[in-house]
Amino acid sequence: MSKLVTSLHNQSTSHGMLKRYLTPFYRFTLGLALLLTFTACAKKSSTATSTQPAVQRTIVAQTITPTPESNQANSRRKPTPLPAIPPTPNQLTPTNLGVSAVDLQGLEVEVWQPWSGATDAALYDILDAYSRSNQWGITVQVHSYEGFGSLEDAVESAITTQTLPDIVVDYEYQAQHWDDSNILTDLTPYVNDPVWGFTDGEQTDFLQGFWTNDLVNEANANPMKRLGIPFYRSAYLLFYNQSWAKEMGYPNPPATLQDFKKQACAAAEAVSTQEANANLGRGGWLITPQPAALMGWIYAMGGNITKTDTSGYAFDTPETESAFAYIKDLQKSGCAWNETGIDPQSEFASRQALFVVGSLFDIPGQVKAFSENNNSDDWIVIPFPSDKEQVVVTYGPSIMITHSTPAQQLAAWLVAKWLVYPPNLTQWVSDTQTYPTRHSVLDYLSGNGDANLQWEQALNLLPDARNEPSLASWNVMRWALSDAMKQLLDPQLDADQIPLLLENLDSVATEIFDQVH
Repeated sequence: MSKLVTSLHNQSTSHGMLKRYLTPFYRFTLGLALLLTFTACAKKSSTATSTQPAVQRTIVAQTITPTPESNQANSRRKPTPLPAIPPTPNQLTPTNLGVSAVDLQGLEVEVWQPWSGATDAALYDILDAYSRSNQWGITVQVHSYEGFGSLEDAVESAITTQTLPDIVVDYEYQAQHWDDSNILTDLTPYVNDPVWGFTDGEQTDFLQGFWTNDLVNEANANPMKRLGIPFYRSAYLLFYNQSWAKEMGYPNPPATLQDFKKQACAAAEAVSTQEANANLGRGGWLITPQPAALMGWIYAMGGNITKTDTSGYAFDTPETESAFAYIKDLQKSGCAWNETGIDPQSEFASRQALFVVGSLFDIPGQVKAFSENNNSDDWIVIPFPSDKEQVVVTYGPSIMITHSTPAQQLAAWLVAKWLVYPPNLTQWVSDTQTYPTRHSVLDYLSGNGDANLQWEQALNLLPDARNEPSLASWNVMRWALSDAMKQLLDPQLDADQIPLLLENLDSVATEIFDQVH
């Protein structure tokens, strides 16, 4: 097993490559152990993404005079408007970066990002505004890739040929992997620099759960190493048919684990009595195999999936066992169901499920599915219910800067700061309908008449956010977690076999972490 994991780590960490090899591998690893147990108890028990040609554009510079900023807490009231352009750094203050404004004149910053279509256009507009407003004449060249997998393949190739861009927008766990190749700049000196960095108020304006995710405790260094600046976040949460629930006598969304089960079982009963026999077993929670669905219930039980000192994963815990047992009980009770080869959004829109897990990016497609099914039901987004603390599972990319020259790195830093400047970040999350990483952006988003209703509801759940792990091995581990979910939903697996499943999952997680970190 070690040889296979090592081989995969050495070949590539792109999504496609890992999916091609690791999914069947971990299905075998977990499945074999369970099969042996089932036998003893007399029970039956993607190809790699090729690198797409990048779309390359250079944004032409034009000078405009800059001015000051402001900072707001999470009040959702409209703040005093910030100027479109951040303040001019006071260069009379000593800087520790060894670069002056003269050194920045006429530099070009190359940005690699994973989006196409409208999302690519939204980012282009923000960066175009920077090139037209910065007083140093810095221009931005944007390379667009067809997804994170293609972007990561391109970066891996660029590491070999030493042709890296200045900025890469990707996930935190990918940053930790690339840090092993020593290609990323520690942004701590830039964040704290008195001339070019963030003020204390600006740093606290970032939501701390997101702000700390890019920190790496390298050899107990103080301060810790910072590999990126959080850009935006998406979230996995529950889609809930409120109209149907009210018809069944439930005026409020479920707040506890018992509430969730009660409503899911009521929906399953409603389908079984009203629909043809072919639909028996449907109606409650439609279980989909994404790792975030499992993570959401683990977090809702008060658990975690990484060790507190970030030295690996921890699945063989009482909280995770409770989450697995809760899901299995819902399945065995007929209150939750899963089926391959179906469209979850269509099933939810046709009242075959009261609940389904979806992401912020799934909201537009879900709205469309209701329209196509001629269904006028009111549906909302809710957190994973809990007897302790409700939760939504968040994930998203950060802005990373590669090693180059001091002047080039500072120019890249200024572009990164521009991307997360509140007015620009407001524009970005409005266009993509995602979560901001700064408190003040919530104020600027309030009263947005064009906002999608479910996205507005999701914004109110931001205090319930729990981020996915930022360990380098998470790119691998999430496939193992998805396979564990499939094992859990195997009809032949009984609740008393869950401890064995967790023991095997913990063993696989330990080996993945040891090989990849």
